[in-house]
Amino acid sequence: MKICSYLIVFIAFFYATANICSAASNQSESSIMANNSSNTKSSLTTSTFCMGRFLIDVPVGSKVTGGNYKYDFIDIESIKVMSLEDFDKEIAERETALKSATNERTKQSMLLQSAQSERNMKILASWKDDFSTALINIDGYRWIDGSQFLFRVDVGNGKQASGMNRMREALSYLRTRTGTEIPAGPGYCFAGGFIANPEWENEEAGVDFRIADHPDTIVSVWFYPLSIYKHDKPLLERMGGMTQLLGNLATSVHVLRKGDRQVGPYKGQEHLASAPSSGGMRGHAFVWETQGDGTLDTPAIKIELSTGNQDLKGNPQKTSLTDEQAMKLWDDILNSFRLRPTGTPVKTSDVGPEPHVPLGELAATGRACPQTGWWQASEAGEIEGGARQYFKEGETMPQVTTLGESSLWQKFKGARPSYRTATVWKLVDYDAAPAHAAEENHTQTIAKAAPDDASSSHDKG
Repeated sequence: MKICSYLIVFIAFFYATANICSAASNQSESSIMANNSSNTKSSLTTSTFCMGRFLIDVPVGSKVTGGNYKYDFIDIESIKVMSLEDFDKEIAERETALKSATNERTKQSMLLQSAQSERNMKILASWKDDFSTALINIDGYRWIDGSQFLFRVDVGNGKQASGMNRMREALSYLRTRTGTEIPAGPGYCFAGGFIANPEWENEEAGVDFRIADHPDTIVSVWFYPLSIYKHDKPLLERMGGMTQLLGNLATSVHVLRKGDRQVGPYKGQEHLASAPSSGGMRGHAFVWETQGDGTLDTPAIKIELSTGNQDLKGNPQKTSLTDEQAMKLWDDILNSFRLRPTGTPVKTSDVGPEPHVPLGELAATGRACPQTGWWQASEAGEIEGGARQYFKEGETMPQVTTLGESSLWQKFKGARPSYRTATVWKLVDYDAAPAHAAEENHTQTIAKAAPDDASSSHDKG
């Protein structure tokens, strides 16, 4: 995928370029903290799309126009529609071509290994280059319900066995998926497919959406491990440096909003601006970014919205959204980004005594608790009931209530501000709950509210 940084998009505005860079395809298909109180659908006129282990809502009728997907360092190629007979023929031709080709260094066949555990799945290992023995290319083919899937990964010489095993495992989890289907179980979504593996692997994705009724508007979403594309500075620092670089041209840029912004449990920054595009018109360049924590479940995430883009035939288009409309669309889409809830309620009586979910398992608000035990909320600050709480398997993971600092007047009244928000819970301990754990959690909540009650009683007295 052609991933371009927000700074390049920004420069494109000033050089009268109509074609704003986006997360393009190899697969068809004033400082304000913005409102982040909700990570759910904003209206009934949205469609939900699954990307990796995440969800996002866009206006009904919006289309996925490009995407790149990588799972466990394996590149996922475009799906081909074909019969099983054509699948057999194509794979046979590919295997024959590799077998007959010669590596110039080894003077032997380019094909190193062919593995087929069932008719509709085959894995071929071959030298990456006919003049080198440094890299091995592993292609994994699988046919399901009229579609051919192709996974590809390169491994170093000496890693062939582990690469074959990794490919075999990924293909074994593979399922088909329609464009709008939201799987119930844990796993990784990509265009037309789903890898039903509950364990997080090295996962990346980048997806473009053309917004319905606004063909000049593109929303791009991608996430990736922090260690691969680490920035040396946060977003707003980088944008400040860009403004200095532009000099006098920066006066043409209207910054509509910038600042810290939290999206669900992900703490990041946003920068919203409008600037000139070709033909004297103006376009928008909005970006939100979090650099993550460098872990699989907290990756770096970037979401962009741009207007004034060319259409699919390369024709210039006038920006169809006002600043206010663009910001409303942006807030609706950004607030909808969330971890996909997974799992179904399980009766406690059906659960064996041994834990069946590893420590570190994540469960977003709204998901059924997958394991009885102690769970830690990802939110910072003081949380009503405590950040560490006990839940039983099958219970719905709740939102959290974060307690803020009281103003002088609130302190006088014995009140304290609170904010409810979705979160991601992390399993931290299997220890059995103390007696009446639920009642204890409830007691903690009441205890935190006690000063309010006491103050009220005192005022009345």
